Amino acid sequence: MQNIYITGKENSDPPKIITDKITCPKCGHQQQDHIECRKCGIIFAKYKTVQSSEEQTNMTPESTELSDDTDRWLGMTGKLAVIGLMSFFFIYMVIKRSSWCFLDYVNLPFHETGHILFGPFGETVQFLGGTISQLMWPFILIIYFMMRNEQVSASFCLFWFGENFLNISKYVADARSMGLPLVGGGIHDWNFLLGKWHVLKYDHTIANVIFIIGVIIMIGAIGWAFFVKPKSDNRES
Repeated sequence: MQNIYITGKENSDPPKIITDKITCPKCGHQQQDHIECRKCGIIFAKYKTVQSSEEQTNMTPESTELSDDTDRWLGMTGKLAVIGLMSFFFIYMVIKRSSWCFLDYVNLPFHETGHILFGPFGETVQFLGGTISQLMWPFILIIYFMMRNEQVSASFCLFWFGENFLNISKYVADARSMGLPLVGGGIHDWNFLLGKWHVLKYDHTIANVIFIIGVIIMIGAIGWAFFVKPKSDNRES
């Protein structure tokens, strides 16, 4: 915007402002301040908004590549962290097969909740409900992350799903000896179930089969996480 001045009759008189003029940012036409250009017809406020949006959209290739590289680096770092965490727990739980680890305590609330959820479906289902619940929740999360195409997260939930088999195998192997402490006391789930099904003497054999199934699932989960792309790369493709 420019101001147009006229001078007084004598040089000592100060200049007086006649009017303000504005220059059209599109065609350069000058006119008195107005909301639109009388020559090309653009509305000044909207034209400035469009220009601002175009400047944000037309980012330089260098800045776009830098943003993509950062997303890719963060995605790969997260992926390697998940693989490292799964590998650590896998080695620990296979070597320390009979020992309890951190994830076992994570599983415990889901196990106990299962007895409550499946209680109305009869005595046998109630005792089996703890095991069902342990497997149900990670399986639901696998489906959830697969639907979102977050395969690294889904692979971790598959690892958790497999780890539950290792946890269950410890409980099954204890069916006859019943040496594990029970939450709130009560009846041992697998002593009751295997006794009801007349296979209590095979508790260690059944436990070994469950353990092997869990190991296979956990190895598969680690391999899945290793070969899939992070979510940032999936979004680019």
